[in-house]
Amino acid sequence: MREIGLALVVTMVSGPTAGASELTIHLNGNETIQRKTVWYQCDAQEAKMGLPAGTFAVEYLNGAGNHLAVVPVKGNSMVFVTVPSGSGVKYAAAEFTWWEAGGRGTTFASDFPGVKGSSSCREVK
Repeated sequence: MREIGLALVVTMVSGPTAGASELTIHLNGNETIQRKTVWYQCDAQEAKMGLPAGTFAVEYLNGAGNHLAVVPVKGNSMVFVTVPSGSGVKYAAAEFTWWEAGGRGTTFASDFPGVKGSSSCREVK
């Protein structure tokens, strides 16, 4: 097996100024890392759920048996990882889920107190 280095820039917001940090994840395997950026727009619940207003990008990173989605939430780039799902691809990070259900759209949700609810999102081409 060879080690594959994966670097992604994660934007962190701290106070009135925003900075960027670089995170490197080392994955063992022969698989090539695939990166895909998809643009989304969500319904009126987006702000309540912590998603950016208007159109925003989600980066999908797949390789070495890992399936990740980097989603902007509450001013930070959160790394979501796949979890079992009956249909589509479901990702989780902290109290949030990002559920990509193909042609049926995408749902961003939380069932935790203080951030309960969901937002329906659609891909913008």
